[in-house]
Amino acid sequence: MVNPSQTIAKFTTKNILVLPQALDNFVEASCLMKDGNNAVYYKELKKDLVNVEFYCNTPCFIYAEQGKERITSSDGNIVTINADTITFLPYGINLHSDYVRTSGQLKAFLIFLDANVVKNFLADQIIRNRNKQKNEVKFLNIKSNIAFKHYFQSLRLFNEQQLSSKGLLRSKLLEFLNLLALSNPEINLPSLIAQQRPRSAKRNVKRLLQNPEHLKLSIADLARLSGRSLSSFNRDFRASYNMPPKQWLKKQRLSYAEKLLRKQNQTITEIALDIGYENVSHFIKSYKESYGMTPKEYRRFIT
Repeated sequence: MVNPSQTIAKFTTKNILVLPQALDNFVEASCLMKDGNNAVYYKELKKDLVNVEFYCNTPCFIYAEQGKERITSSDGNIVTINADTITFLPYGINLHSDYVRTSGQLKAFLIFLDANVVKNFLADQIIRNRNKQKNEVKFLNIKSNIAFKHYFQSLRLFNEQQLSSKGLLRSKLLEFLNLLALSNPEINLPSLIAQQRPRSAKRNVKRLLQNPEHLKLSIADLARLSGRSLSSFNRDFRASYNMPPKQWLKKQRLSYAEKLLRKQNQTITEIALDIGYENVSHFIKSYKESYGMTPKEYRRFIT
């Protein structure tokens, strides 16, 4: 049987992309300009890419030229990135991305800002926004305009002409922030991008539980894997599923066991261990209570 702690380590260190660094190994993304955590990337997705879990270790803005992408936060909040929109992704929040080709090929610019660029921008803006209402929105999703189109065309042109330097990159990033502030004076942009906090391990509960590997874990293990305390996990779980996690987990384990029984390639004991039952007799009893027959009787019934 897989050790639960090993499973937790596997899923908290693997399959979660760290941006912008992971984009350097992403075949459908190209770096236009980069200096440390200041960077501009361009991605062009031609194939479906769903359930990609990631987080940004710097503030990130996405400008979509074409296509549609859906981003889901650990709290279940969803923002749809449509063509000609600019979206802000806060620093340090675990997110899931879904792109399906039916929405058209996705083409988008990604802008990442380091602390110094943010600090320089805030120094100029903080006085202007002192009396503005604090912005509590985590995601910014606004319509673009012709000025932004020309701005991103200039980034592409600089790349084509191989014009790049630290100074040019910093000036273009500050230009973008000022253009965003001037185009949307109602938004407290300094408050939005100043959300600097350590990365939280909090993950989307529904997405997490889609993986059958997690069915063998205890409720406490699932809570730790989701980045929550046990009480917080129970509360968030009930909000998502309208039932306690113990009841849901038992139902899902037995449902998955039924699928494994149909395959005929594992013993009853192996299936019990595979879904988190260390006591085979307990598994047989629970299965009979739910399905009206034992696992062995069920196998005879379907053959």
